[in-house]
Amino acid sequence: MEILTVIGIIIVLSSMTFLVLRNYQKSQDLKNSTRDFIGNLKLAQQYSVTEQVKYAARISILNNDYYLVKKSDPEEIIASFALAESINFSSQDGLVNDEAVFNPTGAVDFAGNVFLTHEQTQTRTKISIKPSGYVTWEFVE
Repeated sequence: MEILTVIGIIIVLSSMTFLVLRNYQKSQDLKNSTRDFIGNLKLAQQYSVTEQVKYAARISILNNDYYLVKKSDPEEIIASFALAESINFSSQDGLVNDEAVFNPTGAVDFAGNVFLTHEQTQTRTKISIKPSGYVTWEFVE
């Protein structure tokens, strides 16, 4: 009888731990996608300053991917990136034509915010691109 009680307690604790770890993994997926996106924004900024040419991160909200674009004539797509399967671009504000364009000083032409959302948990992150080119992020409700 005592063994059944101990086994029951172990099962309950195991299931609680599993649920916590599962939510933690989903949170990590969102954080990782946010950090990857920010890293690629900074890469566009670095290319702009180094080459003294405008570069942009072009967001495709419907396809949940984005591109690193050299703003020359003609434009050149340097790289393409996809968000994790469960992560979506939910919206953006302030950016023109869904692009964060960095000029040769490292600043952006238009400041704005990009929002990423985890499909299952509906947790969101807000990525803020300041006029100076400084990029921050935070969880939002």
